[in-house]
Amino acid sequence: MTTDNPPPRLEPPSVLVLTKDEEINIARCLETLSFSDDIVVFDSHSTDRTCEIAESFPNVRVVKRPFSTWSQHSNWALENIDFKHPWVYYSDADERVTPELQAELLRIVNDESKPYDAYRLRYRNMFMGRWLRHGGIYPVWIIRLFKPDKIRYEDRGVNPHPVVEGELGDIESHFIHFSFNKGLDPWFRKHNSYSTGEAAEATQVLEGSNMWAEFRRMFQGDSAKERRRGFKNLSFFIPFRGPARFVYMTVLKRGAFDGNPGMAYAAMVSMYEHWIEAKLKSHRQRWDERTRDAASKALGRPWR
Repeated sequence: MTTDNPPPRLEPPSVLVLTKDEEINIARCLETLSFSDDIVVFDSHSTDRTCEIAESFPNVRVVKRPFSTWSQHSNWALENIDFKHPWVYYSDADERVTPELQAELLRIVNDESKPYDAYRLRYRNMFMGRWLRHGGIYPVWIIRLFKPDKIRYEDRGVNPHPVVEGELGDIESHFIHFSFNKGLDPWFRKHNSYSTGEAAEATQVLEGSNMWAEFRRMFQGDSAKERRRGFKNLSFFIPFRGPARFVYMTVLKRGAFDGNPGMAYAAMVSMYEHWIEAKLKSHRQRWDERTRDAASKALGRPWR
């Protein structure tokens, strides 16, 4: 009598999860990552129960570091954390890995015939109980599976892009993004901070470049990174960013097809774009100085 040999166990990727006060999300996130025996919760000194909850999972270890910038923080993790496996999957705490994605991740990291050093995938963003399929926010491809020695994040204060040393492949499955699980206030606070950084960067671009130079850079740059930077910088020259983004999302990209959630989200993103433009004008036109001068003239004495 013979018995079939069980199939060999597939080696999982290690997992990196960045956290800061994520007690409302962390448990459900980690439950969907149970296929990995090496999950690193990289925490920025949370003040809630995030670390306590994470440490209750047997396959999780917590590493703490004060947050600096996204690029510095992420690069520190890649350079200093000793991952158990050669592949790392990155996840935010408000994301959920689907069973389909779990299976595809396991297949990929155990297939040595592929030439890739990193993979990108898409996500489904949930808002007001609905997947926002339109509005230009799907599909967005982002790099999440990689060999940690083959990737570094560019030095930007806001939304740094990972730069891959090697070949880049695609994953067909999705993860689910619940970016509003903690309510709307965190979104507004985060994007208020982002808009400050974007405005400061835009000020440097507008004072050191011009629209034609960035247009040429977008099409004639020496690398994909250079061309992407040209496209980003060119956007800083566009006036009326808020209204333009709203029309783009709701009409050109059919965000209105997502109903009230799609329209509400487009309004929020448009507000974010308006913040960037308003702060940019404040930097360049020095509104604070002009306000003090006007107040001094009205009062007949220096404003303090």
